[in-house]
Amino acid sequence: MTISVLMSVYCSEQPKFFDQAIGSVMEKQTLLPNQLVLVEDGKLTPELYAVVDKWKKRLGDKMTVLKQKENLGLTKSLNHGIKSISDDIIARMDSDDISLPERFRLQVEFLEKHPEIDILGGAIEEIDEHENILNNRFYPEGQQAILKTIYRTNPIAHSTVMIRRRIFDNGLQYNEKYRTNQDLALWIDAICAGYRISSIPDIVLKFRRLSDVFHRRRRKKNLWCEFRIYCNGIRRIYGPISTKYVFPVMRMLLKLMPTAIVKWAYQSNIRKKLTEKQV
Repeated sequence: MTISVLMSVYCSEQPKFFDQAIGSVMEKQTLLPNQLVLVEDGKLTPELYAVVDKWKKRLGDKMTVLKQKENLGLTKSLNHGIKSISDDIIARMDSDDISLPERFRLQVEFLEKHPEIDILGGAIEEIDEHENILNNRFYPEGQQAILKTIYRTNPIAHSTVMIRRRIFDNGLQYNEKYRTNQDLALWIDAICAGYRISSIPDIVLKFRRLSDVFHRRRRKKNLWCEFRIYCNGIRRIYGPISTKYVFPVMRMLLKLMPTAIVKWAYQSNIRKKLTEKQV
C-alpha cells in the first residue's frame, strides 16, 4: 500500500507553518510516503517560493510541484493534484497543520485491516498560532455513526483523511461548484455512491485554528455554500421530507450572529454533545 500526500498552497499562507507542514509528512513520519504533490494555487510570495525550493532540493523526484497561474481555489487545486497521483492512497494535508509522526502508520494499518473503508480520518488536537493546545476533537467511527452525524456537522476532519485512489478512478471528484466545504460535499457523494467512511480514535494531527477563523466562516458566500451542501446531502441520504433540515438552518442562523457568540458556541460543551463523538 503506497501513499502520496496531496497539498495546496496559496499566497496568504505563513511560510513557517507551510515549512512545518511539509516536514511533518515528508520527514517525520514513521511510515514515509512515496510522493508529495504540491499545487501552487496562483502566484506565491517570495518567502513561500523559498520553502518550495528548499523542499524540492531536499526531496527531489519525491516532490511534484504543479503551478497554477491564477488562484482557482482549493477545490479545483485538489482535483488538479489528484491527476498526478498513481499511488494507492491519497493522504490530504493542509499547508498550516502538523501531522503527528505515527499518523500514516496508524491509518495504513487500519486500512489494511479494513479493506471495506475507502475514506479514513482521525482525531485532531486544535492549536493556535503559537501551538498552544485549544481543544481535542474526536470524530464518529464507522458508517452508521457517521450517518447519525453528517446532517448536523462535518463528520471527518479533511486534513486528516486518507482516501483510496480508486474512488477517484471510478469517477468521483471534489465538486467544483463549491469553493468551500468541498470535503463535506465529497463525503456525501461518496456515501451516495456506496463508499464507506470512518475515523480512528487516535489524535493524528495538530490542526491550526487561527484567530480569524470565525470571521472567515461567517462570510455570506461561505454560509450559503455550506447550507446548500447540507440540504443537498439530507435530501439525497435521508429523503426530501425530514426533520433533519432544521440543523443546517440552525447552523446558518448561529453563524449570522456576532463573532463573540459564534466563538462561544464553537467552544461550548453543548456543541460538543451535539457534534462530536463522546469519549
